[in-house]
Order: sequence, then structure tokens, then C-alpha cells
Amino acid sequence: MLNKVSRYLQEHNMLSDHNFIIAGVSGGPDSMAMLHILNKLQGEFGFQLAVAHLNHGLRQEADNEQKMVALACAGWGIPFYSETVDIRGLAAQQKKTLEEAGRDSRYQYFNQLARQLGADRIATAHHQDDQAESVLLHLLRGSGIRGLRGIMPVNGNLIRPLLNTSRQEIEQYITNHNIPSCLDLSNQNTEFLRNRIRWQLIPLLEEYNPRIKETLAGLADIAREENDALEKEMDTWWAEVVQEQVDGLYLDSDMISRLHPAYQKRLIMTALGRVSAHTDWSRGDVMRVWELLQQTGSSTTIDLKQNLKARKVYKQLILAHNFIHIEPYCYELPVPGVLTIPETGETYCTHVIDKNDLQSGEGATYIDYDHIQSPLWMRSRLPGDRYRPVGLQGTCKLKRLFIDLKIPQEKRNGIPILISEDEILAVIGYRVAQSVAVTDLTKNILVIKKARDV
Repeated sequence: MLNKVSRYLQEHNMLSDHNFIIAGVSGGPDSMAMLHILNKLQGEFGFQLAVAHLNHGLRQEADNEQKMVALACAGWGIPFYSETVDIRGLAAQQKKTLEEAGRDSRYQYFNQLARQLGADRIATAHHQDDQAESVLLHLLRGSGIRGLRGIMPVNGNLIRPLLNTSRQEIEQYITNHNIPSCLDLSNQNTEFLRNRIRWQLIPLLEEYNPRIKETLAGLADIAREENDALEKEMDTWWAEVVQEQVDGLYLDSDMISRLHPAYQKRLIMTALGRVSAHTDWSRGDVMRVWELLQQTGSSTTIDLKQNLKARKVYKQLILAHNFIHIEPYCYELPVPGVLTIPETGETYCTHVIDKNDLQSGEGATYIDYDHIQSPLWMRSRLPGDRYRPVGLQGTCKLKRLFIDLKIPQEKRNGIPILISEDEILAVIGYRVAQSVAVTDLTKNILVIKKARDV
């Protein structure tokens, strides 16, 4: 079994020279076998090893289990660290199940200890049977290919050295090497879905396929490889399709619609994970957003979990926690000078140049300085705003301009309108009025530029 684990460590590049591993050890057969194996492999791989044990305080046996792990570590010469957490209290406080609170607390402690000791790997004792259960669990929840990967052999700093080893092999190893371990009777409690899968569903499936655990573990390997291929394909599309902004993600719906539906849904799932920092998005969540993507209309919004909203606006799909509401504003614009608009957080710089010195660039607004009256003001839009942009014979409503330019509703209040004596001179960044447009006769030009474009 040592050789099997050693090959698996190498196959998945779990270790390199001079690694420092924190082994998460509960005291059960799985984690004690892993600890014994890692201790034996230290010479071969040259890593440093320490043990982390989290006492959940849920069972009377918990303190004895902690002492047993501590004694085993002392006998094997392995540094031992432990912490006790009131999991029941945390679960109630955080509105989680005991299983969720326990898992989250374990990984939080393992990572905290790793930072404290300077460790770069955390090893957990998940094995092939756990993998089969995870695949079934995700399958029952309607997961796609990403969920069918099950438990990852390597996930960031997490490694699972026993993932290709069966529970039967582990129990035999424990017996052969006389390794101390404790049985957690809560693992028999079929109140938990995972335990029902373990003790009820898998035995039933074994009547149809005696090697169902290996088959499901193999399915996880296939799903992991195919998911990796999809992820690499998504990386090539991400920069083309998605704009990551402070207020959320903006997806180009036209570009997405040209992709295969599988890629469309994968992009949506990836975007949901990025904007929410959560990965447990189901196919149902993805389909709701995908169906929104197919809709026509100027503005449709749906509410998702994690306090997330999705909105289809013209040719954009927007994912955000809050759609921005900008209060009305009006400020005098110094020339030359700098104006920061608190309501939008944007800063604009102004200066006057001779037309012969003009070097046009993106993002700037150019106005015939000799045709304007001071003072100048920058304000948000008002109902009924009209002006005459370059190229138009008469006036038009500002609202029509925003519609034609397909500017999302929630962004319109943030676009500065330049005025003088109640006349609209420009929609900054978009259009200039005919009366102050730069022509061949212009001598001096007012340049207005957003600070980041300067």
C-alpha cells in the first residue's frame, strides 16, 4: 500500500522537495492510516510533517480520541496540534448543519495552523469510497460535469493521498500494522444524507455492479479531465465575453449566443462563481440565468441566491449584488481644474489647448471653448432633457440618445451632462452639441477627460 500511495502522490504532483504537510487527523482508521503512511514516506519524499486535530466537542468520546491521536504522534515523533470548537453552537449561530459547521471549522483550523507553521500542504484522508459517495451525492443534487469530479486529488494546498485507496484496503492496513484508531459511531447515523448513501444506496447499487465504487471513482476521473478541458476553453473566451467591473460582471450576450450551449452555460456558471465567491451553483440556477439570456426586451431582472441579481439589458447580461442607484447631482466645473463627483466617485480634469496642439484620444470630450459661456456645470440628467447633437437637424430627447446607445438604466444617472445657461453642451464621453462642436474655424479647445483616461 505504501507503493500505491507513493505512486499516487507522484502521479498527481502532490509533493515537491521541502514541502511541509499538515495532516488533518480525526483519529478514525482513515486518517490514522494516512498519518502512518505519510510518516513512512517522509524519507522518500523529504517533507516535514505535523498533525492537526480539531475536537468538535459533540461526543463523549471526543476527548479520548484527541488523547489517542496525541499519544500516537508522540510515539512516532510527529508534532501534534489541537483545538476544541463548539460545533453545535457554531451551527446554530451560523444557521448551518452540524456536518457543514464541522467541515468549515476543520478547514479553517487547518489553514490557520498551516499559516502559523509555514506549511504549504494540508493532507486529508478522503479515500475511494468517499469519492464514490461524493459523486452520487452530486448526481442526486442534479450536478453537471463539474460536480461529477467529486473530491479533487489536489485542490489548491489540499492533497488527498488516499483517494485511489478503498476503505477495505485501509482497514486491512490498520490491522496489519496494529495502528490505533477510533470508530466514530455518528458515521452510522442515517439521519445524514451521506450516511444513507453509504449504508443504503451503495449496497443496493452493488447488487447491479459489485465494483460500483471503483466505477464511480473512474467516472470522477473522466469528469475531472473533461472539466479541465472545458475550463481551458473558457479561459480563452472569458476576456472576450466578460467585463469585470467594481459593481459586477458584464457579459456580452451577443458573443455568448454564438457559442455552443454547453459553453454558454459553463460561462454563466463560472461568472456566478466569480461574482459571488461561491461554487455551489446548481443546474437550476444556471438555467434561470441562461433563459434570461434568451429573452428580448430592454431590462429584465431575476433574483438569485447569495443575494445576487441577474439583469438582461440590451446586449448585456449583468450579474451583481446590487444595481447602483445614483443620487442627482450638480457641480460647477472649473476650467482649468479638477472635479470629483462624490455620487459616482469619478474625477474629471479640464484644460484648454490651442487647436494646433490637439492630439485626439479615446475617452476625451472636445468642445469649442470660444463658443461657450462660463460658468460651466456638470449635472445628472433631468426629466425632459433635450439637446441638438452633432449631425442632427433638430433637437432630440436625451432619453432617446441613451436608448439608442443601449446604456443600462442604472448607469444613466451617473453620466455627466455639461451645461451652460441651461443649455446642454455635451453628454460627457458620448456626444457634443452642434453649437459647440470643434470645426475648422475653432481656435481654442476645452478638453474634458476622466481622470483614469488622463
